[in-house]
Amino acid sequence: MKTYKYAAVIGIDGMGNFNFQTETPNLDRIFEHGAVNGSAISQNPTISAQNWGAMLLGAAPLVHKLTNGIVSNEHYTNDALPSVFKMIRESDPDCYLASVCNWNPINHGIVEEGLGVEKLTASNDKELTPLIIECVKKKPKFLFVQLDDVDGAGHSGGYGTEHHLEEIRRADGYTGEIYNAYREAGILDDTLFIVIADHGGVRNGHGGYTDTEKYVYMGISGEGVKEGIIPYSETRDIAAIVLYALGLPVPEYNEDGFTSQIPENIWEGTKPYYRKPAEKTVIPVRETPQNIYDFIPEDKVKLLMHLDNSLEDRTGKCTFEEKGTVKFYSNGVNGGCGEFGKTGFAITEDVHFGEENFSIAFWVETDSSITEAPALMGNQDWWWQSRKNKGLTVALRCNDVMFNISNGNDHLDTVVPFPKEAEDGWMHYIAAFDREENEVRFYNNFKLRHKITIPDGYLISYDTDYPFVIGNDGKGIYNNVSHDFIFRLDDVLITAFAFNDESTESLRKYYYGE
Repeated sequence: MKTYKYAAVIGIDGMGNFNFQTETPNLDRIFEHGAVNGSAISQNPTISAQNWGAMLLGAAPLVHKLTNGIVSNEHYTNDALPSVFKMIRESDPDCYLASVCNWNPINHGIVEEGLGVEKLTASNDKELTPLIIECVKKKPKFLFVQLDDVDGAGHSGGYGTEHHLEEIRRADGYTGEIYNAYREAGILDDTLFIVIADHGGVRNGHGGYTDTEKYVYMGISGEGVKEGIIPYSETRDIAAIVLYALGLPVPEYNEDGFTSQIPENIWEGTKPYYRKPAEKTVIPVRETPQNIYDFIPEDKVKLLMHLDNSLEDRTGKCTFEEKGTVKFYSNGVNGGCGEFGKTGFAITEDVHFGEENFSIAFWVETDSSITEAPALMGNQDWWWQSRKNKGLTVALRCNDVMFNISNGNDHLDTVVPFPKEAEDGWMHYIAAFDREENEVRFYNNFKLRHKITIPDGYLISYDTDYPFVIGNDGKGIYNNVSHDFIFRLDDVLITAFAFNDESTESLRKYYYGE
């Protein structure tokens, strides 16, 4: 394979693969004989920081832990997971490096300080492009560009609308200017040129994992690149592609660290792409009924609903009022299950989240066709865009569960993706709020998947003026106003302790008859 002297990544924020719905003569020209994937996979959640971070750090969002809020307010300092810029700098102390981004949090919170990387920004892509061209004249060993106006058009006018497509055409023009600058600088033949989107969108937003959000365009051009289709690639593969192209070592694949890979069919001789086997949920089968209190402390259980043809709380501590019609089915995980959402939900005034630890646990039947975020349960107004609705909500999306807490001034979302390539079906979920350890732990199918530090100002009571609702938000409105959300739950459990690895394993043994 040819080792390139230079690499350029042009990121078009919010383009997804909507470029195929309009005219993009420059992309067509640049990648006519290159390698292209029109359905590369965005990271989950499909949000900017999570994906630009994945590209530059080569790791999944649950590993690099960057969010839009973090990159906007904190400099990136994780030496154990260096950026591509840092790895290049360590190999070549004197080379010129540049990061030119309309959305400046990339420069602030993903590209490390003190590397000698020229960091430039502007208020729009038109003003940004001349700055990029000036950088190209200096022959950067690695140039990273982020164009942002396409995403702005998606948010303001809707993804896939003419307004959005018009901005994609403009971005195509800017890309052509950048590509021509490489030719004029006399370095095009020694450059690997990449164009990629971080995510797409649906209606006026993104963050979920529907097809128009998660599928993005990736085009790779350069001398020696194979002409054709890249069979599979993800946004986080940019790191490995750039390092490999520049002749630098690519870190070993590590589920807890660097997982960027070189996709197949870009160059001859690269190793096959590793894809983690699908993790399927095995439905528990118990030969004889077991008492859950043999596995977790009875005095710490605040709510236990088996949903076997009723809304009965087995602890006797909570009484529920049914709104609409909650339907019951026999094919749950532990006996029957309940169907909630637009057609019916349950309300109680007896569940409280005061100053103690707590956990929320349940089985949910996942549905990859969901396009928004139905509220599975909670005690806050789920019109959370105001960011001022104190309380908590647990919401289901097509490929993850979202846990939201608000202190009345701001809110914190934590997204926990389902196991990679998991199929639709029953999934167990636990959110464990631990005040002593100052963290929230998230378990999926009885495995610890993620944990976050509870920020200052969030160690509060989460009781609100709204009741606790199962099957909707605290106002009992979100799932049945302009939405058709219907979903199934089984074994809703709320405790006055925070599940840890040991107690989670005990709960697993209860379900699996061990």
